[in-house]
Amino acid sequence: MKLLAAALLLPFAAFAQTKTSDLFTLRVKIENRAENTRLYLAYQVDGKKILDSAIQKNGFFILSGYIESPLNASLIADHEGVGSNQVIKRSKKGVEVDAIRFYLHPGTINIKTDRRIQNAEFSGSVINSDNERLKAMLKPINDQQMSISSQLRSGNYLVKGNQKPQPISENDSLEARRMLRQLDSLSAAEKPVLRKFIEANPASYISLVSLWSYGGRSPDIPLMETLYNRLSTSIKNTDLGREYHKLLTDRKNLIAGTKAPDFVQKDTAGNSISLSSFKGKYLLLDFWASWCSPCRKESPQLVQIFNDFRDKNFTILGISLDGASDKGSWLKAIKDDGLAWAQVSDLKKWNNQAAKLYSIYAIPQNFLIDPNGVIVAKGLNPKDLRTKLEEILSK
Repeated sequence: MKLLAAALLLPFAAFAQTKTSDLFTLRVKIENRAENTRLYLAYQVDGKKILDSAIQKNGFFILSGYIESPLNASLIADHEGVGSNQVIKRSKKGVEVDAIRFYLHPGTINIKTDRRIQNAEFSGSVINSDNERLKAMLKPINDQQMSISSQLRSGNYLVKGNQKPQPISENDSLEARRMLRQLDSLSAAEKPVLRKFIEANPASYISLVSLWSYGGRSPDIPLMETLYNRLSTSIKNTDLGREYHKLLTDRKNLIAGTKAPDFVQKDTAGNSISLSSFKGKYLLLDFWASWCSPCRKESPQLVQIFNDFRDKNFTILGISLDGASDKGSWLKAIKDDGLAWAQVSDLKKWNNQAAKLYSIYAIPQNFLIDPNGVIVAKGLNPKDLRTKLEEILSK
């Protein structure tokens, strides 16, 4: 398994607690382990990366801690005893690393494997058992996706790092576009599988997680409400369940003509800035992050729009979904991209309080707000933003 560094940074984070009921215990048994094997558990709490480790004692690797609700985690096996830094370096270079991604949750999770963590079997964890069932249902589609993605990478069709794609010929470029269309079709093919699982398993936490994937960036609210309402009461009452209910409610309420919720966050110098302090100007509330490639791709166009309209009662407020450990990358991205407008963040990544207030679950995302603090439009790409500003500022 090739575990990229990004696999250590997953979207569903939780807040650390000290209640006994929130204790998780991960018990891992590796039948034929190498003598120097060490396990690393990587997850994220409140925007902060946590990397724990364990060696075998009395036949088991034991890792424990406190979390409030289920979250994504990675378990990585270092069979050679080279250390976490070397393992992560290898994964960044695309070298195969023995690892699995799974759900960490309060309670005891038992994992057993012959030697490789990739072949692990779960017991005592309904969430992970359900997740494995869904992964098996999606495997034929996911295998095709991986095959096509591998072909695209090997053909040098896709952007690698900051380099531009370098197709060998015009025909190769056409083939790459055909393969990208195939990937889109395969993503669409996942939808009925997800829906089937959701409808058949209303008491499964994985059904709730699947709602997010099924709904996508622009969910059909009436349909998603119907699917959400079919979930069991216990699942709807989880933190993630209440969060999804908020998303559905906000998608109906955070629309043009409604008041933009106020908030306060600190800028790059540590000064508190409130949304209400921009009253009297047209303001683009721009949610982004230094690690978000689509966000960074839009930066040059936003810079041009800012320069063209900054003297016409318009400005931008950037809200970064970077984490505490990414502050340096956030500051560097602001400088590198020439973002001359105000930037704020509480450095809690997806748990950013402003992002939660505006139900942000995918970026880039934005809201255009008028001088009275009323939402004018949302989700504008740079071209549509320019058109909208020309329309309202020419009156």
